[in-house]
Amino acid sequence: MAIKQLADDLWILPGLVNVYVLQTQDGLALLDTGFPGRAAKILAALREIGKSSSDVKHMLLSHCHPDHIGSAAALQRETGATVWAHPLDAPMMEAGTTMREPMCASPGLRNRILAKMLAGRVATVEPVKVDRFLEDGDSPSFAPDLTAIHVPGHCHGQLAFLWQRHGGILFPADACVNRRGLTLPVGTEDPQLALASLAKLATYDFDKVCVMHGKPIMHGGADEFRRTEFNTFKNRKA
Repeated sequence: MAIKQLADDLWILPGLVNVYVLQTQDGLALLDTGFPGRAAKILAALREIGKSSSDVKHMLLSHCHPDHIGSAAALQRETGATVWAHPLDAPMMEAGTTMREPMCASPGLRNRILAKMLAGRVATVEPVKVDRFLEDGDSPSFAPDLTAIHVPGHCHGQLAFLWQRHGGILFPADACVNRRGLTLPVGTEDPQLALASLAKLATYDFDKVCVMHGKPIMHGGADEFRRTEFNTFKNRKA
C-alpha cells in the first residue's frame, strides 16, 4: 500500500477506502483502518515514512461500516493505540457488527447495482474495543485543533472531522465521496438525515476535502462542496 504525503503532517494510504495518517502532538493518529486484513499493509506503509507501530498512539473510527473498521482490532493489538468513536456506533464496533438495516441505495443505476452487490458482503468483523467517545463539537485531547462533527444519515454514529491546519481540512467520512466530483455515497441509512448532515458541513470553512472514497480535493474544497447539488434523491430517474 503506497503512502503519499499530502502535507508535512498528513499522509494518505489510498485504496478502495482511504486511510489517513495525522501527525499530532501525541504521536500518529490513524483515521479509519480499511477492510479486514489491511493491518500489515498499513504498518508497512508507515515504515516507508520512517514510522513504526509504536508511533501510532490513536485511531479515529469515523463509523462502524466494515470498510472503515475492518482492521481496527488488529491494529489496536499491534500498536496499543487508543480508539476513539461516537457512542452510537461504539457498541456495534465492540460487537463486531457493521451494518444497520435497511440501507437505501442512492439514486442512479450504478449505486443500485453496487448496493445489491455489497449488501451483507462483510456483515461482521473482529470486534474492537472503543476507549474514548467523541460527540458533536468535541476535540480529542491529543489534537485540540481537530473537531468532531456528528453527521448521521449514511450511518447513525458517523463522525466527520475538521482539522484547523493548512487552511482547514475536512474529513467528511462517508457523508460524501469523490467520484468525478463530490456526490452521495452508494447507500445511506436515512437519506433526509444524510442531506441535513451535508448542509451542516457546508457551514464550515475549509480549503481541503479529504474523502474516504476517491481523491482528496486539495484546494478550493469548501467552494466545490457548496456548489454541489447533493439532493439527487428528488430525481429518481438519475
